Amino acid sequence: MHWIEYVVIKVFYGLFSKISFRTAQFFADLLSLVLQHIVQYRRKVILENLKRVYGDNLPADQKILLRNIYRNFTYLWFEVLQAGKLNDKNFNNHFEIHNLDILEKAINEKKGVVLVSGHFGNFEWIACLFGINNWPFAGIAKKQKNKRVDDFIRKTREKNGADVIYTKSAIKDGLKFIKNGGVLGIVGDQDARHKGIFVNFLGIPSSTAVGTAIFHLRSGAPLIFIIAIRTRYAHFKIYIEEVPVSEVEGISDEAIQKVTQTYSDILSKWVLEYPEQWFWMHKRWKTSPPAAVKP
Repeated sequence: MHWIEYVVIKVFYGLFSKISFRTAQFFADLLSLVLQHIVQYRRKVILENLKRVYGDNLPADQKILLRNIYRNFTYLWFEVLQAGKLNDKNFNNHFEIHNLDILEKAINEKKGVVLVSGHFGNFEWIACLFGINNWPFAGIAKKQKNKRVDDFIRKTREKNGADVIYTKSAIKDGLKFIKNGGVLGIVGDQDARHKGIFVNFLGIPSSTAVGTAIFHLRSGAPLIFIIAIRTRYAHFKIYIEEVPVSEVEGISDEAIQKVTQTYSDILSKWVLEYPEQWFWMHKRWKTSPPAAVKP
C-alpha cells in the first residue's frame, strides 16, 4: 500500500509540477469543486468550526465562503507542486513583501530566528523566500509513516529552500539550528491534544503546542510572525511583524502562556480578516479545555 501511495504522489508531481500556472489553476479550480460538491471533504468539520467562531453571523454568504475555503485548499497543494518554478528572476512577480527589513535585521544579528505562522494562505511557499535569499531555514514537520513518501516530501522541501526538522527531535535539533544562526519555521495553530496549553484563538480556548514559546524563551532568538495572503493563484502579499514579547523572561508557565497567547492573537486577527484563507477543515478544537479555562 505504501508503494502505491508513493507512485501516485510521484505521478501527480510529475504531471503538474511543469505545467503553466494558468493551467494548474484550472485543475485546482476543478478539484476544489469536486472536493466541495461531490466528495464533500470534511464539510461537516468546516461547518462546525465556522459555527464555533461565528455562530449565525458568518462574514460572507455561506456558499461563497465554502467555495473559497475549498479553493484555497486546492490552490495551496497545486502551488506546492509548482514551487520549483520560482527563481530569482520571477520571484518578485509572485510576492509583494511588507516589512522585510524586520526579518533581515534579525537574520543579520546571527542569533537565530523563531518564525511562526499558521495554516493560512500558502505557508509552504514562505520557505521559498529563504531559498531565494540563501538564508538558512528549517521547518518543523511530522515524519510520514510511509518512508518513501517522507523522503520525497523532504527532498522536495529542501529543493525549495527548507531543511526539515522532525517533531520527535524538534527541541534538541531546533535549538541547535537556532544557535547556529538559522531561521526555524513553525506552524503554530494545530490542536496539541493534552500536551498543549489552552489559549484563546478566535475567541475559543484552544489546545496549542508550547514549542514556539520554548524555542523563543530558551534560545533568546527574536520571535517573528509571518503570513502569506493569496491575492490570486500563485501570487501573495507577505506580511512580517515582530511578536511583542520582549518583556517576557524565563521559561515559567506564565511566560510560555504569554508568548503563545500573543502570537495566537496575531494569527486570529488575520484569520478574521481573511477567513477563506485559513484551514477550517482542521479539527482545531477536538480537545476540550478543563473546566478552569472554559469561557
